[in-house]
Amino acid sequence: MYKMFGFGHVILCYYILGYIWCSSSAWQVTMPRNIKGLLGSCLVIPCSYNYDQYPPKRPDRVVWYQYVSRGYPIVYDNWNRNDVLDIFKGRTDVYTSSHHRTCSLLIDPVTLADHSQKLYPWVDPENVGRGTYRFFDTTVTLEVVGTADPPVIEIFGNTVIGQSVTVQCSVYHTCPTYPPSLRLNIPLRNERLTHSPLSDGRSKTMLTTTLFIEKEYQTVECYVRHHGGRSASASKTLTSQCPISKLTVSSASDEFLEGDQSTVTCTVSYTCYRNIPTLTWNYGNMPASSDTSKLSGGAQWRTVSTLTFTASANDNGRSLICYARFPGGQTKEASVTLRVKRNILNLGWSFTAPATITGLKGSCLIIPCKFSYKNSQPNDLQVMWYLYQKNEYPAVFNQGGSVISKFDGRTSLIGSVVEQNCSLKIERLEMSHNRHRLYPWIDKKSITSYGTIDHTFYDGSTELVVSEHAPEPQLSIIGILRVGEQGTVSCSVRHTCFSAPPTLTLKDLPGIDQNMDTLVSEGIWERKIVRTWTVEEEHQSVSCAVNYPAGQSAEKSIPLNAECSISPLNISSTSDQTQEVNISMRVKKKGHETHTFNNSCVFIIMKASPEKPVMTPVPEEVDAGSTITVSCSVTHTCSSHPPVFSWSVSHLTSEVSHIMMSRGTWQTTSTITFIVTEGDGVRNLTCNAIFWRNREQAHTVSLNVKGSLMYRFKCSAPVAFSVSFRALIIITLPAVFAVFIWRKRKHTDESLKPPPRPEQRRSLWDRLSRQSFWSRFSRRQDRTANISVAYTKNSSNVTCGAESKPRCPSPKDNRRRPSPFNPENQLFGNF
Repeated sequence: MYKMFGFGHVILCYYILGYIWCSSSAWQVTMPRNIKGLLGSCLVIPCSYNYDQYPPKRPDRVVWYQYVSRGYPIVYDNWNRNDVLDIFKGRTDVYTSSHHRTCSLLIDPVTLADHSQKLYPWVDPENVGRGTYRFFDTTVTLEVVGTADPPVIEIFGNTVIGQSVTVQCSVYHTCPTYPPSLRLNIPLRNERLTHSPLSDGRSKTMLTTTLFIEKEYQTVECYVRHHGGRSASASKTLTSQCPISKLTVSSASDEFLEGDQSTVTCTVSYTCYRNIPTLTWNYGNMPASSDTSKLSGGAQWRTVSTLTFTASANDNGRSLICYARFPGGQTKEASVTLRVKRNILNLGWSFTAPATITGLKGSCLIIPCKFSYKNSQPNDLQVMWYLYQKNEYPAVFNQGGSVISKFDGRTSLIGSVVEQNCSLKIERLEMSHNRHRLYPWIDKKSITSYGTIDHTFYDGSTELVVSEHAPEPQLSIIGILRVGEQGTVSCSVRHTCFSAPPTLTLKDLPGIDQNMDTLVSEGIWERKIVRTWTVEEEHQSVSCAVNYPAGQSAEKSIPLNAECSISPLNISSTSDQTQEVNISMRVKKKGHETHTFNNSCVFIIMKASPEKPVMTPVPEEVDAGSTITVSCSVTHTCSSHPPVFSWSVSHLTSEVSHIMMSRGTWQTTSTITFIVTEGDGVRNLTCNAIFWRNREQAHTVSLNVKGSLMYRFKCSAPVAFSVSFRALIIITLPAVFAVFIWRKRKHTDESLKPPPRPEQRRSLWDRLSRQSFWSRFSRRQDRTANISVAYTKNSSNVTCGAESKPRCPSPKDNRRRPSPFNPENQLFGNF
């Protein structure tokens, strides 16, 4: 504990669990005294403050300083960023909260310059002075490390092969803003990643997963990668136990028949192959075999020993033991008590009857029974039935004798004893008969005349199971139901009273019934009703009710889910024909469960030919050379293969659009822009729609074209002007030459006149030179244009234009120009 004084306030500082906690009578600041930072990663210094008096005006205003003996070097100041020390500039930030009163500092990234730095915060330094709280008394010292600590691997649970354990990989760090990433080399199952702050200023990042152990030795590796790129790893080797399961002995039946061979197995499971045991039996004189195999889907091995056992009468009550000896010396054993059923054939006769039989309260029940004698069957045999009780023989049927009260007047024999039939019928079953066991005695002598005390007859008895409630009938549909066709439904129920069977009734459907009674097995009959009717869409369900003579009843209903019949489509004509098709839809969900929607059947109209396209209106009369935009639309029902358009004219632009008009109907539109070609008269404009599988429909409109001559003149006028100008030159030249001859002759007549001065004399060539004669025709030549006309390749458009001409072409050059009327000049076409 430290005691300090300042401006009338006593300040106490405590060092608890690595934290410095300083307080005055009004303020306290909490943060770690020392903290480590990983080089290249980030560092968050946790800091919080509290006060009872003198609250700050700006609780979210926090400035961090470097602790020095003089001055206040700034580590972070949001208001004065330029004043921050160069080593911290651009690397610090503060997490503040006026509600939680935090003042934590973030340094990202951590550099070697941060090592041994001593820092402290100041809350609202403009308003909270050192007289209120001496913030520089609570400092934190930074330690920069260059190597990342390895993660910590922890295993929770029993490391036993075939079981699961919890694996945790955790790492401690001081960069909660950008926590490190963790990775394990084992399959992740139910993984969970958590980040937790610790009281010492550090944070803990932990990856938790579940590992199913399949090997005796297994290495778990964990890798950590920190913000900034530094990484580390750790590993842990698991040595798992190899458990051995309990030894079990089993057979196909709990009892053995005297003198008959039976199969008995001894089974043991274990997880390590090296633990293969040796299995033996206490009946070593009987044949046995062993087999070892690996179980699929887990780390389990199994060894099975199979014994072929033949029981004798003396084996009854003894133990059959299996021994297992493992390589390490460990032993196990398991046993069963032998219940040997004495073969009644040893007494001269035997019988067969079911082990259990079920009847309905108030109804009757027949226990089927057959017997046979080893030698000849004696005459005047009597069959008796007894209720099984240890050391007692209460009779339930005794011809001419007494029986116990609960069966008095209810039992009788069915069939002939001569025909070796010992079946017993019980009328009016009661719940008090439930779980009683009955057995027959077939001998001229009574059961007490044999020494049968050791033989209890339990193994040969038949257990009565009496039910109070009627079972539901079995209701099923035969085949697939379709509206308009014959349907068949059946309802059946099994019972034990052939003399008074239950009544079956089918509801909700009209039709013809067929009743059937069948012996399914000994003592079990089945009553079935089958109904045939014409299926209609209104038939939604069917119910079947069963009623027993004793008053019990049950009912069951099922939906019919009839499908709509689908007639074959056969359209042979090319004209527009339609056919309505009734379709039911069957939807298959997950789990192989099929649902049929048939209440609102879909009617599909099939047409022999597709829809005709529709063209937007065009003018009745158009001028040659004009530009026209026209659209052609058609509706269809196949969005995956929309129709394709073709036009009878060449177009400048083309655009195709698709719009869904309604559910199942789409519209495709082709829009083109073209120039009307010359040629007066009626022209056809055709839009052709080509559908999938080459079905076509077309729409044609007529255009009255006019103004072809004017269009041709507009394109040919510049050419005609150029030709006329050249013709004018050819006509003018002879006239000028005639004037020249005339003047020559006049000059001869005036030869008597005095000659002109030398400077006024001009030769004939000078007069015909460029500065005299030709200049007269070239003075304004810059105002004329050389006009040309041409057809563009692969187009009916005419291109008219002007070319620049040399300013003063000489006659020599003009003689070399081709004549515009030369047939070899292909530039002018038909003009």
